[in-house]
Amino acid sequence: MKKYWKGGGGVFGYVKPYLPELRVREEATYRALYCGLCRTRKKTVGRLSTLSLSYDFVFFLICRLRIANETPKATPRRCIAHPFRRRPMTDAGEIGKLAARISALLTYDQLRDDLRDRGAKKRLRARLLLPIFRRAKRRANLPDLDAEFRRCLDSLDALERENNPSCDAAAETFGSLLGAAFAYGLDGADARVLFEIGRHTGRFIYVADAAEDYDDDRRRGNYNPLVVSYGGRDLTPEEKNALHTSLVLELTALERAVALLPPKRGDLSEITDNILYIGLVRRIAYLTADPTQERDPDAKSGGETE
Repeated sequence: MKKYWKGGGGVFGYVKPYLPELRVREEATYRALYCGLCRTRKKTVGRLSTLSLSYDFVFFLICRLRIANETPKATPRRCIAHPFRRRPMTDAGEIGKLAARISALLTYDQLRDDLRDRGAKKRLRARLLLPIFRRAKRRANLPDLDAEFRRCLDSLDALERENNPSCDAAAETFGSLLGAAFAYGLDGADARVLFEIGRHTGRFIYVADAAEDYDDDRRRGNYNPLVVSYGGRDLTPEEKNALHTSLVLELTALERAVALLPPKRGDLSEITDNILYIGLVRRIAYLTADPTQERDPDAKSGGETE
């Protein structure tokens, strides 16, 4: 496994909607949020930082906008990736800037971790990108959150060094990391709600990633608590179903936390519902033994490498 989240060639991209089930207006809103976050990240932490832009932080952005009861408007703008036609981009103000700063900080920690990865391509990529994101981290200027991230990542490193078989312990640590990110700068009930959303999102990502990477990690000898727990043998259909059930329970906890956000309003809540009830459910459907379950094309097959 030896990675804690996916991003720019890593693990980010789990928490996103299933676009065919979004209405045209909702898909336009989602794309405007994504493009707006890309633009904000360029302005806030550096142009090249967009190399690691992830869908997961659009979910962060939506949750923060909903807790603040804000519905920013999209404005057509040009960008270097689409120079001939203006694209709608949402300026989420200070919330967008915070999302850009936190995502840059997480990417820096991801790249530092990748330097110790067994894969030569991943180490080379990390060496090339680390100077860019070292500058982005300085521009993010979040020393208190950085300290919390390092505490959580050091705990994850300790679990790896011990070859600890507890997927729950690792998932809880990563959940605490994302919980701190989601709740950063808030207090009271808002902080508690966002922490729980981030916590259960992180727990889901960690376990789902461990399940997807099972075959690849046992072949490469990478740490994966599920590989340690099951001894690296092929998982039975019953064991895969048990993993699926545990992930569904995690989604249920996430859904309960999201339900504590302010009352539904417009496209943002519809996008959130799509992510929770369709996007993430499809992502883990491959674990079920039910042949009627359709496999998400984003989910890796057993033994598939990145």
